[in-house]
Amino acid sequence: MKLDIQVYSLLFSFSFGIILNFLLDMFNKFNNKNKIVLKIILSFVFVMLLSIAYFIGLLYINNGYLHTYFFVMIMVGYLFVYLIKSFWFTHKKENSKM
Repeated sequence: MKLDIQVYSLLFSFSFGIILNFLLDMFNKFNNKNKIVLKIILSFVFVMLLSIAYFIGLLYINNGYLHTYFFVMIMVGYLFVYLIKSFWFTHKKENSKM
């Protein structure tokens, strides 16, 4: 695989991790009040839709090749936003106490 295609794939995976963080937060807020059977069904559909969306993106960028480091970049993007959110909200709470 060419280097530019790998870079595009890594950037796509990183941005998908960022989007995944926001979508999971919204989904958990929405799905919190449902019964357990509906939670399981909606979670399955949600995960399948996200998987299909990611694979379609990879099909467009690099003909659908999956590598381990793409999944690592998804996790890095997810953790990046998670750490920013946790720092921002704890920093906001500390400033409001003063």
